[in-house]
Amino acid sequence: MVLGAAVTGGCWLAVSLADGDASPAGEAFGTRGTLTLADSSFSLLAEGEDCTGLDGYSDIQRGAQVNVTGADGTLVATGELEGGKKTALGCEFPFAIEGIPQGSKFYTVEVSHRGGLTQTEDELLSGGLAFTLGND
Repeated sequence: MVLGAAVTGGCWLAVSLADGDASPAGEAFGTRGTLTLADSSFSLLAEGEDCTGLDGYSDIQRGAQVNVTGADGTLVATGELEGGKKTALGCEFPFAIEGIPQGSKFYTVEVSHRGGLTQTEDELLSGGLAFTLGND
């Protein structure tokens, strides 16, 4: 009987500790958005291939870092640009960022070194962030 209680207690403790190490649902969230380069600021190598930034926009390409900072300026999450595709507006680069911790008064999202777009948590949760760069 004592052995059974010890095994049950040990299992309960292991499950409790495992749950304590896992992030409870709702502690972190993700967002999505796009960065669009205007027509004269990008290059399309061939039909169907990724477009990339030119000249002063050469940092805008697949893999460019997207940073999220909290209200205190601390980096809280990162993502990266996906491949750019030509659209009617220019070259559009989608991105997704996961693991953003809840609870900051506001967040700033910055692509490469291009300055940030400040958003509330609700705005990030709704997704649809949109940056535009380049000459029209």
